[in-house]
Order: sequence, then structure tokens, then C-alpha cells
Amino acid sequence: MSRAERAAAFPTPCRGIGQPFGAAVDRTGEQGRRSNDGLRAARYRRLVDREARATAAVAAVSAPEGLPGPDPLVPSGSRRAGLARMARGAGWSVVDQALSSLSNLTLSILVARAVDAHAFGAFTVSFTVYSMAVLVSRALVTQPLAVRFSGARREVFQVAAGMSAGAAVVMGVALGSVVLVCGLLIGGSVGLALSAVAVCLPGLLLQDACRMVFFAEGRPKLAALVDALWMVLQLVGVGAVVVTDARSAVPYVVAWGVASAVAATTGVVRGGLRPRVWDTRTWLRDHWSLTRYLVLDAVLVQSSYQGTLLVVGALGSLTGVASLRGAQVLIGPISMLAMAAMAFGVPQISRRVHLTGGQRMRLSFVVSAVFTVMGVVWAAVLLLLPDGAGEALLGDSWSGVDDVLVPTLAGAVANLLAIGPTLMIYAMGRSATALRINGALSALLVGCGLTGLWLGDAVGVAWGLTLAYWLVMPWWYIALRRARLESAPAPASAAL
Repeated sequence: MSRAERAAAFPTPCRGIGQPFGAAVDRTGEQGRRSNDGLRAARYRRLVDREARATAAVAAVSAPEGLPGPDPLVPSGSRRAGLARMARGAGWSVVDQALSSLSNLTLSILVARAVDAHAFGAFTVSFTVYSMAVLVSRALVTQPLAVRFSGARREVFQVAAGMSAGAAVVMGVALGSVVLVCGLLIGGSVGLALSAVAVCLPGLLLQDACRMVFFAEGRPKLAALVDALWMVLQLVGVGAVVVTDARSAVPYVVAWGVASAVAATTGVVRGGLRPRVWDTRTWLRDHWSLTRYLVLDAVLVQSSYQGTLLVVGALGSLTGVASLRGAQVLIGPISMLAMAAMAFGVPQISRRVHLTGGQRMRLSFVVSAVFTVMGVVWAAVLLLLPDGAGEALLGDSWSGVDDVLVPTLAGAVANLLAIGPTLMIYAMGRSATALRINGALSALLVGCGLTGLWLGDAVGVAWGLTLAYWLVMPWWYIALRRARLESAPAPASAAL
């Protein structure tokens, strides 16, 4: 790559407060911030320079004919063709999220039917540890890629994707080491299950990182194919363990982990990724201004909701917890749509450098309206569900679930109304803003949930949680309005 080409590919970045790396803004930021961004850009320039030939070969493999590159929204052809391409991408995102959710559900059902309650409890603990590890890994490793590099030039994206994938492997090793020590200290069936998932964490986190890389690159179809492969291998492996009549959770965890490692390897090869584990420190340091908020954001909301349910079980009744869990299972399709929207929407919006503040606001209204309509349709289906069908799905728990279904659906609608501005806030790299809003939500979930428990057991808790969601929902729109007034909406990777 010549000096002139490098200069064109990497203009000197200038970032305002809350803006992603490399975004061009109209006002001058702090001198120290500009200096740090200049050093960061220089590091990426050196990395791209050093691997120019390798990335050219990788680009040929990673984007064969018929597959879009990391910036598939560059104008080419008619506007209708571009919209059709985006619709296909959104469809593949929904398919991928459906496969991921179905895979987890099928795995849980197979293990629950094959082992006793104690062994299934051990498996559940290990799966919960994996879920938390994924949250942390995404916040530290893959979300910066989606926010800051979705529209980057191909050679820059390939280096950044390799650094992100390599950091996921290192995160798996680091977190797995901690979990392994905990498993050895705990001992028993739970300790063995934790030790097994600890060994599998590098492959599990790399598989998830591959999915996120493909979303950021504009190739959700490849993400869906990797998830489909994982699901098939999972079924084969767990099925083989079931045939052996294993009663421990460990062989099921191992089969699940091996399937993820094979799927991750396939994703690396098929996607042309080169995990750069040696650049993990650089990746984490360069994006700490964003990820420090994302980690707290992810852990805070999850812990507040799960903690509220634990308190309900301790102070209320396990039947009430089962009712709330059952209602969450029934609104699973709504949650799946929301997760698919975030996975597909953040990189898509991040690379749209031409969007004005007004366009972002209008687009957030449209996105929220579309998803809210779909959510209301599903809510109507559930409310019209006959008692016989509900009992067939949830057995004896249906009567309790039926009592909390209306408030649970009302809370889900509030979340869907906020999905448009939420997506925009994350796409703009405003992680500190998102953390403040979700911090308030966490406090309200605990406060309103426990107040509801005091007033009316599980039904009161459901209405309390719903009140928290509705109180916070308008603040996403207020935050987006302030964000568009404070700075230009250009995404991080535009200047790259």
C-alpha cells in the first residue's frame, strides 16, 4: 500500500465526546483526546501496512463473488436493489437468532429429559456461566467492531476483525481459567460441570465472535450458516451421549463445547478470519473508552432482573418465580426479534454516514413502530390462546402464567417501543448514555419489582417490572434527541 493510499484510507481522526473512533465532527474535541485518536490510527496504519499482502489474499477468500463485503451499502444499482439487499440481510439476521434460540432450547430439553434434576441443575449452572461470559465478551470484544468498524475499508476491517476474534479466544482462556479454579474448589457434580465448560469457553466465545464479525461485515447469511452447523453438530453429539445413557452433566457439556469449537473453526476458515491473539491488549486498550460502559451496561441489567427473581423466590414463592419464567418463555419470539434487530441494526446504522439527526430520529420511530406492531400481533395470539393449549405447553404452571401474562406482554411492548432509539444510541457509540439509562432501569426493576411483591405476589411483581420499562422508555427518545443536537451522527468507521 503506497503512502498516498494510506493517507486516503486513514485520514486523521477527530472525535467529539461520546463519538466513536474516527468519526468526523464539526467541533474540536479535547487536545488529549485528539492525540490519543491519532496514536490509535497510527497503530492501525502500521498493522495494515505490515499485512497488506496477507489481507489482500484474505479479502479474496472472505468475499467471494455473490457475497457482500464489509460495506454492502455503497450505492450500486437501483435504490430498490439496495432495499432488497437490506431486507435479505434482516431476514437472515432473524433466521440466525431463531437458530441460536432454538439450539439453546433444544439442548436444554434434551439434557433435562436425559438426566435427573440434580444433574440438570449442574448443567444449568454451567450454561448460566457461559451466558454471562458471552455478555462480557461481546461488550469487550465484538461490540466495538460493530460500532466502530462496520463501514471501514476492507483492509482495515480484516485487521480489526482478526483482533476482535483473537481477543475473544484470549477472553475464553482467561475466563475459563477463573471458572476452572472455581469448579475445582466447589467439587461435586456442579464443580465438574463448571470445569468442563471452562475448557470449552475459548471455542464457545470464538463461535459467538464469528457471528458478530459476520453481522458487522454485512454477511448475516454466513452467521446463520455457522449457527445451523453448530445446532446440527450439537444434536448429533448430545444424541450420541444420550445413547450411552450418561447420567452426569459433564459429557453433555463436552459434546456441546466440541460442537461449538468445530463450528467456530468453520466460521474462521469460511469467513477468512485470522484471529490475532497477540493484539488483544491493543484491542482492549484502544476501545476501553467504549467498552467500560458496555460491560457495566450488560451486567447491570441482567443482574438486576435475575436478582429480582431470586428475591421473589426467597421472599415470595417458587410458584411465582415459575409463573414469571413461564411468561418469559411465551414472549420468547418478541425477545428474539429484538435481539435480531440489535445484531443487524447497529452495524447497518453505524456505516450510514450520510444520516442526519432528523433522519435518525425518524428512522428510530419507524423501527419502533414496525417491531411494536409485530409484538402486538404476537401478544394478541397469546391472549387468545385457549387454556387447553396453554396447559399443553406449560402443564400445571399455565394457571400462574396466565395471571401474569397481561403485564408481561405490556412490558414487552414498552421495550419494543424503545428499540428504535436504543439501536441508534448504541450505533452512535453513546455507551455512556446507554449505561445511565439502563442504570436507572436496573434501579427501577428492583424497586418496582419488590414493591409489587409486597402488594401482590407474582402478579404485583409483573406489574412492577412493567412499570419500570414504561418509565424508562421515553428517556431513550430524549437521549437520542440530545445526542443529535450535541454532535454529528457519523459513525466510527466512516473516517477509516
